[in-house]
Amino acid sequence: MMNVTQSKLHNGSLYWPSTMSDIPSYPALNQRVVTQVAIIGGGMTGAICAAVLARSGIPAVVVEGNLAASGSTAANTGLLQFSNDIMLHQLAEQIGEMAAVQFYSACRQALKSLSELADTASFETGFHQRSSLYCASSLEDASKLYKEYGLLRKYGFPVDWGVPSHIQHQDSFRETAALVTHGDAEVNPVRFAHGLIDGAVKQGTKVFEKTKVQEIERRNGRFVIHTANGQIIANQLVRAAGYLPGIESSQQIKPILRRSYAITTPPNSLPSSWPNHYMMWETARPYFYFRTTPDGRIIAGGLDENRPDPVTDSNYLENRAKHLLAELSSLFPEKQWAAEHAWCGTFGESADDLPFLGESPEQPGLFHALGCGGNGTVYGMLAAEMLKAQLLGEKHPLSALLTPRRAGAKPNTQII
Repeated sequence: MMNVTQSKLHNGSLYWPSTMSDIPSYPALNQRVVTQVAIIGGGMTGAICAAVLARSGIPAVVVEGNLAASGSTAANTGLLQFSNDIMLHQLAEQIGEMAAVQFYSACRQALKSLSELADTASFETGFHQRSSLYCASSLEDASKLYKEYGLLRKYGFPVDWGVPSHIQHQDSFRETAALVTHGDAEVNPVRFAHGLIDGAVKQGTKVFEKTKVQEIERRNGRFVIHTANGQIIANQLVRAAGYLPGIESSQQIKPILRRSYAITTPPNSLPSSWPNHYMMWETARPYFYFRTTPDGRIIAGGLDENRPDPVTDSNYLENRAKHLLAELSSLFPEKQWAAEHAWCGTFGESADDLPFLGESPEQPGLFHALGCGGNGTVYGMLAAEMLKAQLLGEKHPLSALLTPRRAGAKPNTQII
């Protein structure tokens, strides 16, 4: 038997909800529902899983304790990249070159699959193909970045070396060593998640909001999910509740929780010296990063802290926003910067920089879809593809690498 708890994941003035004037809503569960797959979590990962299962004709129910796309998804800055927080050459040293390349290739394919999903969404999701500028934060990092470039080129990843000539103020971009990856993307995470959920509902998926899971038990080989006013009986259970404590067990898999900050500038504030809507990030850890929006905003983030709870002190949040604005000023000193939105959100990491995706060895039928790090949406797509393969009796090539109980990925024992 498993109990379920909830916690807060963000604080501040969020940008993405303001981009939807008519947010879809769904009823609370007040009945007994029987289905093949129950997905706990109505955020980005749950939405992607629901969309993939719906397209495959697999019956599913999504249950969300609050409102769909209101947790980590609403605080997501919407950068989608095949590169990861851990560089390819560093991951190769950790798990072997071929396994690392296989993982990076899967992330690249996941981006293509996300693009296909965006094309099927019932309304505009803000999904646009982009390139990313990855800058060396120091001279020491320059050689590391060039090594990364060499390995990416070796295996055919779309990458170029150097700051593009049409980007001005090159000297202000940390060190001049940089690589550019192509085939990345940006997305409006709230619109994307709602678009996928709405499309899945139209294909028969049931969605219940404001329905907190109180208890889960196994009965005759099936999962019985108890809520305040109803039950869901399912053959398979997907944990897609993100960084909420979620489904508890004696050996609960927990990410290492931290908090991060983000701001959004006003529309039409993008400098002319930054063309083609490039996304930017750096080799420092924690790293500063930014992306643009179609209406000329910059969304910038960083300043990660080793705390699991979002900051609640408004003065401290304002201070963090000023630090992010100062980073923008160092890159674009000709501009006067202001933050229209500023927020703090919780995110998770794993000890080996890989997500926890796959069936629980201790509890057959329980599938963990727990993305960790800065690539959560891409990992959500990987999770959906792995879940689909499992339900169809197929073996996914990443199942052994990303299994929640893999060697070296010990559960975190922190108290949250």
